[in-house]
Amino acid sequence: MAGNVVSKANSIPYYHADYYTAVEMTRRMYEKHQSVRSGLVTGTQWDMMMKYMQECGVDVLTSNWGNYNDVALTELRGYYTGVTTTGVTTGATTGFKSTREITGTNADLNSNVLLTTGSTEQVKKQNLYDVAGNLLEWAMESSYGDNTDYNMNVNYNSYMLRGGSLTDIHTEWSAVSRAGNWATNTLTRAGFRTILYMK
Repeated sequence: MAGNVVSKANSIPYYHADYYTAVEMTRRMYEKHQSVRSGLVTGTQWDMMMKYMQECGVDVLTSNWGNYNDVALTELRGYYTGVTTTGVTTGATTGFKSTREITGTNADLNSNVLLTTGSTEQVKKQNLYDVAGNLLEWAMESSYGDNTDYNMNVNYNSYMLRGGSLTDIHTEWSAVSRAGNWATNTLTRAGFRTILYMK
């Protein structure tokens, strides 16, 4: 994805993002406004969001209400794209098409499906959309357990991804889940969430 990030329903989420892109794009979102600034969600903010949702009766531990590989969503609106998760074309997308073509779960489709934001009321809890599934979301939260790369070279620039993704199973990657990854790593199933601050 390229261009500015937006925060509105039925938009293609900014995906295939590394940590540095997430930080820069969220900072730029409201950089020209006098009363608001924006940035990448922090780990503490994510945890507070989870605590608030749980106190309101939302099941954040299994999150069977998000866009996961094994969850059936209904009354979809907007668009979707299939995402290849194996082989030489891992991470490739098929182009966005109308969600009217989707029935059943991602597994039923024999595919992993990335949805536009707020694609159904099922993915909304406490007026927050897409907290579980669809895209893993980078957080401004260091990850110290993932400090070596594939060649066992030390890499201290690793950060947390939160919330699970379209390729995951909801019982294994709930809204409260976190996983470390190298800051420069790009994943088609990784995006980010912008936080707004009043100046």
